[in-house]
Amino acid sequence: MSSLEAYKAQFNRNELVHLNNAGLQPITRAAREKIDYWSRRFWEEGYNTDKDYAADVTNTRTSLAGMIGCEAGEVAFFSSTAGAISQVAFSCGLQAGDEVLMWDQEYGSHLYPWKAACDQVGANLVIVESEKNLSTPMEKYLKAITPKTKVIAFSWVQFQAGSQMEDIKHVIETAKQKGIFVSVDIIQGFGLHPCEIWSWGADAVMGGSHKWLSSPVGVGYLALRKNHIPKFKPHVIGMYTYGTCDDPSDFACVPKRDALKFEPGSKQVLEITAMGASIDVLQKTGIKNIETEALRLAKIFRQGLVNLGYEIVSPYQSEKINSTPFINVKPRGAMTNKELSDKLNKEKIFHAVRGPGLRFTPNAFNTETDLEKALFVLK
Repeated sequence: MSSLEAYKAQFNRNELVHLNNAGLQPITRAAREKIDYWSRRFWEEGYNTDKDYAADVTNTRTSLAGMIGCEAGEVAFFSSTAGAISQVAFSCGLQAGDEVLMWDQEYGSHLYPWKAACDQVGANLVIVESEKNLSTPMEKYLKAITPKTKVIAFSWVQFQAGSQMEDIKHVIETAKQKGIFVSVDIIQGFGLHPCEIWSWGADAVMGGSHKWLSSPVGVGYLALRKNHIPKFKPHVIGMYTYGTCDDPSDFACVPKRDALKFEPGSKQVLEITAMGASIDVLQKTGIKNIETEALRLAKIFRQGLVNLGYEIVSPYQSEKINSTPFINVKPRGAMTNKELSDKLNKEKIFHAVRGPGLRFTPNAFNTETDLEKALFVLK
């Protein structure tokens, strides 16, 4: 069995067609088994699991750090991506008059924390307008940088149609040369595309468990460069900010020196360890293998939609259109997004209504039969 076949075998097969994998993806068998393992041990053993589950959380931290390319001590877990973004937005040192630069199509969980952080201190959130085809031209973003720009905050992959700036490495390098803090939401690409954002010099990256990582809902993560950690105050405070649950209270209140100071208390053990199990599956399969298969299936589905007369909204043209599995398609004729969505939902063809149309995002565990079922309904 090839590594890709073994990966596909990790997923349950039934009548459901999962084509909203950029929204909520099925979890791997390895993740399910990890949840079963810890729930059974918690039921049977209680406190006797204390050191063992802590060690497994550490294993996940190490696996995640390896996939990002950072050190384990630079990684902190949160309950959501928004929690990780909020930690950065409210502690990065914004002051009145500073500017934070974002695209106009950023997802709310990325946009709202930065808006609130700016409003709190009188900083300005500067919004760069996307093109009509939802593309995000690098030149337009860089042109919006001014001497007042304190932070650039953007998504590696935009959620509506998979748009990416064409040379993110250059964007990051340009910002760093100007002393600008670089914060990147990687949730819509991490686990799907090989990720070099950290190696290119981003100061902070953040994301969550439930999309391309094939893990349960409930885990956000932040990787923050160690030179920034001493300067960032924890947004939420608890016992684990300073030590462990077994340490006596200490009014000196000296926080930890690594990113674990951003984790105030007890961890969501089932979700974190399940994410670690899925990450290990992805790493064993090879992210490039997963990407190649996801793009192959998306190309088939995209061509099928074109053959049926649908209009696809894409930030890409010609051969580059097949560089993403994100497919945003407008309904035909007088049918509305809601009407077409209702028709698909009735047949359990999962998708998302996003921006101008319906978004489909096949992943490598999907099959050509899944695509045929969806195209039959869309016909």
